[in-house]
Amino acid sequence: MPDINDVLAARLNPEQRVAASDAAAEVLTLACAGSGKSRTLAYRIAWLIAAQGARPEQIVAFTFTEKAADSIKQRVASALAASGLDPNALGKMYIGTIHSYCQFLLGQMDARYRQFEVLDENRIKLYLMSRYGQLGLHNLRNAMRQHLGRATVPGYFETVTETAEAWILMKEELIDPPVVAQHNADLGAVLADLQTSLDTDEYIDFASMQRIVVDALRANDPRILGAIEDLEHLLVDEYQDINPVQDELINLLHAASSTLFVVGDDDQSIYGWRGADVSRIIEFQQTHPQSSRHTIGTNYRSTSAIVTAADDFIAAELGAGRIPKNPQAAAGDVDRDARVLWFDDRDNEVDFVVSRIQSLLGGRYIENDEEGTVRGLTPADIAILMQSTRMNEPNGGPPRHAAFTDALEQAGIPYSLEAGGGLFERPHVQTMRNAFELFRNGNPDRAAVRDLFDTNINPVFPNADFGELVNVMARWGRRIHTAVAAGQARQRLYPQQLVYDLLEAFRVSQTPIDHPTMQDIGVFSRIMQDVETVYMSVDTANRFTQILNFLQVLADRGYNTSSYEVSQRPDAVTVSTIHKMKGLEFPVVFVVDVENQRFPKRRRGYEKWLPAELVQGSLDKGSYQSTREEQARLFYTAVTRAERYLYVTGSAQNGWVRRALRTSPFAARLQHAEIHQDPIQPPFLLPRHPSARRLEEANLPTTYSDIKYYLRCPKDYQFRKVYGFSPPVPDLFGFGMTVHAAIGRIHAEFVNQPPTEHEAAAIAEDIFHVKHVPQARDPVNRPGPYERAQNRAVELVTNYTQDFAEDFVHRRQVEARFEIPSGNTVISGAIDLMIHENEAGDLIDACVVDFKTMEGGENPIDSDTLEWTELALQVQLYARAARDVLLETADQGHVHLLKDNQRIEVPVNDVALDAALDLVQWAVNRIIAEDFPMRPHQHKCGECDFRQICAQVPEDFGTNEAPPSISVPGGQQLLPPAFRFYEPN
Repeated sequence: MPDINDVLAARLNPEQRVAASDAAAEVLTLACAGSGKSRTLAYRIAWLIAAQGARPEQIVAFTFTEKAADSIKQRVASALAASGLDPNALGKMYIGTIHSYCQFLLGQMDARYRQFEVLDENRIKLYLMSRYGQLGLHNLRNAMRQHLGRATVPGYFETVTETAEAWILMKEELIDPPVVAQHNADLGAVLADLQTSLDTDEYIDFASMQRIVVDALRANDPRILGAIEDLEHLLVDEYQDINPVQDELINLLHAASSTLFVVGDDDQSIYGWRGADVSRIIEFQQTHPQSSRHTIGTNYRSTSAIVTAADDFIAAELGAGRIPKNPQAAAGDVDRDARVLWFDDRDNEVDFVVSRIQSLLGGRYIENDEEGTVRGLTPADIAILMQSTRMNEPNGGPPRHAAFTDALEQAGIPYSLEAGGGLFERPHVQTMRNAFELFRNGNPDRAAVRDLFDTNINPVFPNADFGELVNVMARWGRRIHTAVAAGQARQRLYPQQLVYDLLEAFRVSQTPIDHPTMQDIGVFSRIMQDVETVYMSVDTANRFTQILNFLQVLADRGYNTSSYEVSQRPDAVTVSTIHKMKGLEFPVVFVVDVENQRFPKRRRGYEKWLPAELVQGSLDKGSYQSTREEQARLFYTAVTRAERYLYVTGSAQNGWVRRALRTSPFAARLQHAEIHQDPIQPPFLLPRHPSARRLEEANLPTTYSDIKYYLRCPKDYQFRKVYGFSPPVPDLFGFGMTVHAAIGRIHAEFVNQPPTEHEAAAIAEDIFHVKHVPQARDPVNRPGPYERAQNRAVELVTNYTQDFAEDFVHRRQVEARFEIPSGNTVISGAIDLMIHENEAGDLIDACVVDFKTMEGGENPIDSDTLEWTELALQVQLYARAARDVLLETADQGHVHLLKDNQRIEVPVNDVALDAALDLVQWAVNRIIAEDFPMRPHQHKCGECDFRQICAQVPEDFGTNEAPPSISVPGGQQLLPPAFRFYEPN
């Protein structure tokens, strides 16, 4: 095994090496932009294991986003391998977001939490809308007029939005509803009712996950203490961006750990408006007096002019309010250009941006890699960043990005709008919303449908079928506006199905549509998934109207097209807000719309409904407000996204305000001998070179489900994972999850002895919960579908505990997380392990048991309803994780079919496991190659979630390399469904 110190010396620069190997109990690492903080963090983990003797399960590393976690996991796996350590050790540690870690801990505390549905900010608003009267928001709306000192009552959507924000803020600021009620009785009462309602309905949001864990740690709850008993080394990335509840969580976890290693940059703290307090990182050494501090300041991203000018700017703006770091650029004498430009009007600014992009495309670019790769720039190398892409002036108008995106479109330059809203500015999605809108006042007549078809649909969906559209509109109009008589069962109506019916009538499957547009439509589908998550059923005209209102008011700002995160960004110019690009970099960056009172924008004080006196401590530090200091950090972050070419532009006349605007003081402060103020002089001309995409580090962490979708049909994977389409909600959605949760709780409560039939039934009945089936009004005398499903769940669980009582005799079931590096991906998931111990508690053996609420009949191995390649592959991947990551003795694997109460053994020998990993790597390689052929077959297409929008035309893979076969029960070797069930022309 190589010496870890030699490895660090070879792989890290001196600044990084000293930080990564600091043995202090608390370490602060200030990481300048582009300085390799993820690399430092990864080798810190390798050093802990190799030099400090840390066990991987003792390590927890927090990242700010899931995407950052994916990147760091890859780097950790590489660092472990370079250090002579097993990369599979990655699976024993935790690397991910704080809220995901809390969600895992909650599942360990109580299996019931495993079936909770997670609500993001959009879903919380939908939840409040769906229970508006039940939660008393109508009363709160009237009461808030007096609290706010207004002459008018707040609007409906203001009430929903502000209540959602008050809820999140209350949780993040560690406040309880009774405390809120002392200052605002009406708001406190609503928040208390919301807390009860969410728990009863089994929903949880990100802030609540963290708050529950914090409360459990404060109370020394033995369940949470048991879940973190291995914790010794806590690492936190982007420390400058944590909020109050995260700060408290980190402190409580560190009380149980030996070391704390935090990485961040106070100059890039840009989330004060949502609770981040930059003083936490600035004052780290005061709150941790025994800590050490390091600065990694060598910038491997940007030119010397960009690095120096950006640092001089932030130093001049913040002065003593920051920690000086004095970064230096590593880049040598390369092709470069930097300009700060002021134009008379927006048209001139736009013309310069587009013409400069045209001159840059195909220009020579020498990569800063070991090979000095030379290539020509492509659209993906370019970003246009702005403070906000939205028009928010009182007089309205087009969105701020429109001048640039319209010009790019006219010039034939592809672009991707990563804009934090503005989804309905795109014509295809706007057409979808307009089609929904026709149902607002009743079943639309033929003339209204014809008008929509001619003016909206046909121009963007040229193959649309008017006759089929009429049928769809008539059918759905009738269903939406059907009156339900008293005592009559309510119909089950799901708007996601309307999405697919409309797209089928639009003949999307027969229409060439580019990837960004398909992603836009996919976002609309995800909106409907959010609706269906919180509405049991949109089964009345009033509820459908609520959804229409949500689409018109809140969804327009709450949703945006997600990045193409499957392999690499699309080959298109990125047009985005600055906040969305934090952590990314581009060879070319335009920071546009930089004018005074625009950048920096006007200061805004605290405007939320949660009483200000409850968050005064945070307000005193600048949180939940817009300050010049945070604006300066945002500008610094924008500038430091650029590698070689930086253009900061603004204009005196933009068409929205009558008076001429003045130059931004931020732009004026960005000075360097190489930063020019003339768009022409000195002349700019890059040598030409054949264009080629940058070979970016592949970020493909994936779950078994992702692989399953691809191996079933790559087009299914593309619809689901690339475009983001969501399938319609199936009947009894969540049934399998609630049965699985019941089994998990029984195993947690009954160790070394089986439960009685009554005990098992009581747990199964107590934990049972499905969200999309209503409970009967008289469940005892007239049970409905919910009660029948509950009885069936109880039956499945009790049958299992009675027939497999040996699972509870010196055996225990554990759910263990795992992550297996495999080539250029990481396979993540959770394993159900059955641990067998002797009376002394020594491990005898372990096996993977995958519980499925499926039935296979008398001979499940030959069942036509079970796809054994999928079931076997899942068990084999989990067995590989159990063997290589968790336990050396996990040499058995089973699928347990709960409906038949049968346990089928799956081959998990070395040959089977090696083939499973090879198959995963084959699929990942094809995903990286963006190889998504349609593989139709009658056995699959009739059940496919996306059959209405797929052309079902046979297509070949882009390789002749066949995938390995899977070992399935019965001794067979089978190819995956994409090959076994395929009908070529």
